[in-house]
Amino acid sequence: MAPQLNILASPPSEIAAPQYREAVAALGSRTLAYTLRESRRARHPSCWMDPAAGLVVTVPIGARPEAVEAFLARHQRWILRWMERLERRWQGLPKRWPYGEHLFYRGEPLTVRIIPGRAGTVQRVGSQLVVATRTPGIEGARRVLMRWLKAQAVQTLTERTEILGAMMGLAPKRIYVRALRRKWGSCWPGGSLSFSVHLIMAPPEVLDYVVVHELAHLKERNHSPRFWALVAAYHPELKVRRAWLRTHGPWLAF
Repeated sequence: MAPQLNILASPPSEIAAPQYREAVAALGSRTLAYTLRESRRARHPSCWMDPAAGLVVTVPIGARPEAVEAFLARHQRWILRWMERLERRWQGLPKRWPYGEHLFYRGEPLTVRIIPGRAGTVQRVGSQLVVATRTPGIEGARRVLMRWLKAQAVQTLTERTEILGAMMGLAPKRIYVRALRRKWGSCWPGGSLSFSVHLIMAPPEVLDYVVVHELAHLKERNHSPRFWALVAAYHPELKVRRAWLRTHGPWLAF
C-alpha cells in the first residue's frame, strides 16, 4: 500500500507543525535530504512531495527516529520514484520560504525577516518582508504572513476584476478570494467568481490573465474557440502566462 503521500504546493492547512528540521535518510543507494515536521495532530507518520521543499515528513511530536526510518524504508520505492520525477520537472527553480530564503510577492522574490512585535504585522522594506509576531518561530510568522497576503490578494484581485471587467463589459455578481487547491480561479453558475489567494505571489500580468480568463467565462461557459478568442482579445499573451503557471505554479503557495 502506498504511504499517505500527496503532490502538493504546500502542506495541508490542517497540519500544525511547530518545528521544521532538516534530516537525512538512506533510501536504497541514495542519501536523501528531507524536511521533518512535528505535528500535534499527527497520529502516524505521513509524507508529501513539495516542489519547493522536496520530501516533507510529518510525525507526531516526540516520534522516535527509528520509527521515522522504518516508515521511509517501507515506502522507499514510491518516494524515490516521485523524487526523481519532481527533480526532473523543477530542476533549477529556487526553494521558497520557509524551505528557502525567498517568498514571492507579486512576482518578486523577497527575503522574509522575522522580528518580535506586540501585534502581527507585515511591512515591505526594500527587498524584505518584515514580519512582527508575538509567537516566535516560523509557524507564527506563517500565520501572520498568510493573513497579510490574503488581505493584499483581496484588494488586488477585487480592483483588477473591476477594472478589467469594465473593459470587457462584464461584471461578476460577487468576488471571492480563497485558498483554492486545484484551480487558480473559477466561475460559478450564478455569476460569481472565485480566485486563489496565492495569485498575489504571481507577477501582475499573470494575475491579470487569470482574471480575464474567469471574466470571459461569464459570457462563454466553456473553453470553445469563441472563449479563447475573447480571452486573447484582452490578454494576447495568454499562452505565455499559461506556460508560466504550469512551470511556476507549484511555488505559488504558502
